[in-house]
Amino acid sequence: MWPPEALRRLAAALVLGLAAAAPAPAETPRRIPVAEATAEQLGTAAVQAVASGRAPEAAALAAELLHRDPKNPLGHYIFARLSLAEGNTATARKAARRSFFTAQSPRQHYEAARVAGQAALAEKRFGAAAFWARQTIQYAPDDRARAVGVRDFRRLGALNPLAFNLKLGVRPSNNVNGGADDRTNVIDGYDTVGWLSDDAMALGGVVGTADASASLRVAQDATSQTRVGLSGYTRLVDFYGRPMVTPIYWGSGTPPAPVEIRNSDYSTASLAANLQHSRNFGSGFVVTGQLEAGRLWQGGLPAYDWQGLDLAGSKTLSPQLQLNFGAAYERRDWVDMARIDRRQELDFGLRGATAKGTWGVGLSASTLLSPSSQSRYWSVAGSASFQPKAQLGPLALNLAAGVSTTVYPDYMVLFMHPEGGRQDDAIFAELGMTVPKLGIAAFAPEVKLQALKVDSNVSRFSRSEVAVAVGWRSTF
Repeated sequence: MWPPEALRRLAAALVLGLAAAAPAPAETPRRIPVAEATAEQLGTAAVQAVASGRAPEAAALAAELLHRDPKNPLGHYIFARLSLAEGNTATARKAARRSFFTAQSPRQHYEAARVAGQAALAEKRFGAAAFWARQTIQYAPDDRARAVGVRDFRRLGALNPLAFNLKLGVRPSNNVNGGADDRTNVIDGYDTVGWLSDDAMALGGVVGTADASASLRVAQDATSQTRVGLSGYTRLVDFYGRPMVTPIYWGSGTPPAPVEIRNSDYSTASLAANLQHSRNFGSGFVVTGQLEAGRLWQGGLPAYDWQGLDLAGSKTLSPQLQLNFGAAYERRDWVDMARIDRRQELDFGLRGATAKGTWGVGLSASTLLSPSSQSRYWSVAGSASFQPKAQLGPLALNLAAGVSTTVYPDYMVLFMHPEGGRQDDAIFAELGMTVPKLGIAAFAPEVKLQALKVDSNVSRFSRSEVAVAVGWRSTF
């Protein structure tokens, strides 16, 4: 850009013809020196100069705006536009960023984000460009501009060889340990009644989760791409108060003292590496296969290593309807025992859009084959969701519900075997509430009200849970 001294001299020499200065449209616009013009008049003249291709004049007027107020967003914006037109992307990026963070209206945020994104894209800084695309979505002045921002963000995701995903959540709950509702343990078909320990009862607390993944594109052509990646997951529990449990006492010696139930006993963590290949077969038909291997820790100790194969696909049936399907196989090698489990799953779903909102339905079936009779099961589940377009004041809503049945055909309680095995029937419902206008870069705060009820013929596994999950979600 031009030296500041030259810009000041040019600005001092300018005389502006400002129609906005006339008190009535019929009057001839007054011509006034720059020094006598208001900031609004300077801004109007600078925008007109940019539109007319008079770059030196626009730069001089922008310099005058910034001389009067170094935080003037329009002055920084004009310099960003001019620098980008010259190919000076570094200056354009810095000026656009200053304009964005000093902006005083949604429109100023939007325009500054557009220029910042264009500068980042010119430098092939795809991550930064995606960030600014999200800002254009956040501050889009209308639905058309928002749709353009969403399209740009997705195109940038396809261009960037690196991909990251991070989900953080905090969930206060009245049952963080999956404990029973009733102290007694009743088995259908048997008169025997058991008594559950304190740690088998529902305990309230807070659950924190972190789910992160990163991948690198290593190959790509017109119809396919291959990525390698890492993923990690952590679940931590903090019980309310200091719940205690009394160890089992068989009636000899001094009874043991109660001990605290440790938060760490209910922690879970996993780490995995994967290789993923996606292929587009045309006509809206896309299939992705993934090989994965990792380890799971429970209570801070290694539980099992796993190797898995996932296959997922989607088929666009119409502009408003999409079919999703998937299949998965996983082998689990337990660390502290000679035991290998094999889990298999199939799932199907439909997603659609109507004038009133978007909806989805899904059906899945899974089974676990294991040498442990207590662990073998099969399960079927169904779910439905709906996100209405209409908002409740500032709130955008999302509704979901589902049911499932899980059967452990060989489950035993001591010498007792319930007829047909242990059967857990579950129902859940969820109401999500988001405030899009409070979002940052098209991520908005979200609160989910969650409820779960499980009925089992082994009452130890009958439980209920009410929770409030707090987090952030993308608004598109």
